[in-house]
Amino acid sequence: MKIFFDHQAFSLQNYGGISRYFCELINGINSSDINNAHLSLLWSNNAHVKEYGLSGLTYPLPGKHRLLSTSNKLFNIVDARLNNYDIYHATYFDDFLGNLNTKKPLVTTFYDMTYERLAHKFSDLSQDKSISENKRKIAKSSAHLIAISESTKNDMVELLGVAPEKISVIYLGSSFVNEANTSEKESFKSDKPYLLYVGNRNGYKNFETFIRASSGILIKYDVKLICAGGGVFSLEEQDLFKSLFVSDLVEYSPVNDKILPKLYKSAISFVFPSLYEGFGIPVLEAFSCDCPCVVSNTSSLPEVAGEAAFYIDPLSEDSIAHGIERVITEPSLRAELVKKGKDRLKQFSWDNTVRQTVELYQKLV
Repeated sequence: MKIFFDHQAFSLQNYGGISRYFCELINGINSSDINNAHLSLLWSNNAHVKEYGLSGLTYPLPGKHRLLSTSNKLFNIVDARLNNYDIYHATYFDDFLGNLNTKKPLVTTFYDMTYERLAHKFSDLSQDKSISENKRKIAKSSAHLIAISESTKNDMVELLGVAPEKISVIYLGSSFVNEANTSEKESFKSDKPYLLYVGNRNGYKNFETFIRASSGILIKYDVKLICAGGGVFSLEEQDLFKSLFVSDLVEYSPVNDKILPKLYKSAISFVFPSLYEGFGIPVLEAFSCDCPCVVSNTSSLPEVAGEAAFYIDPLSEDSIAHGIERVITEPSLRAELVKKGKDRLKQFSWDNTVRQTVELYQKLV
């Protein structure tokens, strides 16, 4: 059985959860009895492609995203027509999938329904409208769909009208599971204790509400907030920090797979105040690094974190402040969350992701 994976996630991302997911899946398949995953990729700036040592003709093309994407798309179409495969697994939602003219089963993974849920509230999601339209088309044309959480599946049924039996829920894993105890990941040097925020800070991630809610707590306990990834602070964010008197307590840190586990492991707590997540891989990353979690009580996050997190209402500044203050001031709470996180993490692994996905493929051929 040969599985064909397209270029999309690897053209869109230089680094990130979706491309990492497919790298884990491809590596897992090629280490299994199937041993036949084909990644259709000509050019790539994606760090995970190099990190995972994926086979194929991949060259960097710095600073030429449109050329890279177009070249990969054309290569992908030709490659799909010439290649003999059993399953086509789409990695994103480009409408070029309608031009493949293949009779082979199409499997598509859905990561979230953020646009469909929240576009009416956040203008920064407007660019995703065409993607949402493509998602509807691909949901119809796919032989089967994978949702990465029950929450995402339920949203697909409600918002796209997909039949529940057409969707399989297959959870993700954490790539930090086997790394948290290595010497390289032992500690991150900071002049103050800190809370950790990871990833983008745009609209639905709820960062502005979070920083307003937490500013007084940061000042009261002389605790820093480190924001890992998501780009350097904008002028608007810097002005916000000044107005809240926390400019010297909020710090940006670029991330990679070497520094991020250190950041988790040395943090007082990881805080995830997002209004919506399709899964929430950072929760598993935090669990794997013995980092207590304070997370929103919304969407997929309770499904993933179970009883191993302290939950906050992301719309309530009082709730956010209360949660943060408790993890800062209660070592016993932190220890309890770490213990529960270790237990919870056992339910998620890339091995399970690969096994369940392969079982799905086998049902379709």
